[in-house]
Amino acid sequence: MENAREGLIRHETHPRGASAAEGGAPGDMCLGEYVDRIAKELHERVEHQRAVLRKALGESDAGGGKIPYCPLVDCARIERLRSAIRETVGVLEETRSAFKSKRLEVMRRKLCEILAER
Repeated sequence: MENAREGLIRHETHPRGASAAEGGAPGDMCLGEYVDRIAKELHERVEHQRAVLRKALGESDAGGGKIPYCPLVDCARIERLRSAIRETVGVLEETRSAFKSKRLEVMRRKLCEILAER
């Protein structure tokens, strides 16, 4: 594990083509400083990409169209909703022969499609 850390520090690269010598010799920093530097550079890159995307959207979307927020990580609320939908689909499947309703069948299929979208 220590060799991997040393290898990471020795082979450090910088954005925009800067060499390790320009930012201080990689061997002169501890692993914590190295991680902090990488995190700072990643943050700068994300901010740059955000600015580029905002500019592109501003030029092509004069109406300022809204899009729904969809987190990359499932939160507890979304998981509870999925669980409720799964339970509803299960009940609809269990009672399918008892009610023989086209509308309930359509709703069951719609809920199954929503669950499959993930």
